[in-house]
Amino acid sequence: MKRLLAETSRSLGFAVAQSFTEDILIEILSRLPVKSLVRFKCVSKRWRSLISEPHFAKLHLQRLILENITPSQKIIKSNPLQTIDYEALDNDEVNNHVVVESHDLGKDEPWGLAGSCNGLVSLAVDDGFLVYNPTTKESRKLPGSDLVAEHEFFHGFGYSSTTDDYKVVHGAFSKANDGSKECVLEIFSLRSGSWRRVPSKDVPKLSGPGIYLNGSVHWIVNHGNGSRIEQAIIPFGLATETFEEAIPIPKVEGIVYEGLGIHRGRLFAYDVTWRLCFEAWIMNEYGKGESWTRLFSVPTDGLPACQFYTIPIAFTQSKKIVFQIDVSEMILFNPEDGTYKNYPIEEDDNVESAIYVETLVSPHVGHEP
Repeated sequence: MKRLLAETSRSLGFAVAQSFTEDILIEILSRLPVKSLVRFKCVSKRWRSLISEPHFAKLHLQRLILENITPSQKIIKSNPLQTIDYEALDNDEVNNHVVVESHDLGKDEPWGLAGSCNGLVSLAVDDGFLVYNPTTKESRKLPGSDLVAEHEFFHGFGYSSTTDDYKVVHGAFSKANDGSKECVLEIFSLRSGSWRRVPSKDVPKLSGPGIYLNGSVHWIVNHGNGSRIEQAIIPFGLATETFEEAIPIPKVEGIVYEGLGIHRGRLFAYDVTWRLCFEAWIMNEYGKGESWTRLFSVPTDGLPACQFYTIPIAFTQSKKIVFQIDVSEMILFNPEDGTYKNYPIEEDDNVESAIYVETLVSPHVGHEP
């Protein structure tokens, strides 16, 4: 009897699914979480085809951005590659498997992250880069670049709405014949499927992964040293493929900014670890230096001891802060009472972390298999 009821229920569900017009179906499905949509591909060939369309993935992403992207945000970390549902640790009833999920990319195990944008993550692997959607598990290995980066290199990843294209930025500094440092800059277009070298004169000293926002990848640059250090944020526009005008960063006595992050679609900068308080400032209007305000200031004595760095990665809806402590710990810190919980991550050398959002965007843009 139970089997008969189950089969009848499935048949009725299939009949209802088939009765929807395409417009109504798109309207309903585009409001659902990605993990539900991945399961719903099994409902029928029609649903599978619709959900797999690049146009539907773009519509779903636009809905997320317009409504509330925060519940769909997760953390991805390298070495080993894992994704973290950082909100779930607030729930005492969840188990470790719910909080942290491991990802196996075989021989392409990444050693670092080049950037995150619209649900895609650019991973640095031994022989180049790989673009990965951690939600759908789709990946795309990029052809190798001719650029040899020995020690001083920088990279980034983001989206250009002008050309509807995702791009990897890869740059390196090397010694010129006169002893000065010169920059070689290459860009990979996911749509064209190839690397190109672009002009790169007077490039400031950049390092590591940049942060994507508003069509540009951003790095903090330092000029001078000691008490005379000057800092600014340098954007690289993915549409123009040029470095743009520097964005002023707030000058606060005793603070040297260490890195950048994204919180609710806005850029924030955080200070060095070796102080009594750990502080971050957020830019409320993009590009306007006068719009910076303090995001948080917490005593460092409430945090686990670190040897190298403490990085704020994310902020929960209950106003707790996710910190990465060196390469060994990731914690959920409550600034109200100074307590914290540890995320059950695995760790190895050179752990890097980033925020990503769960989407259907394919890394095979323009080259769908």
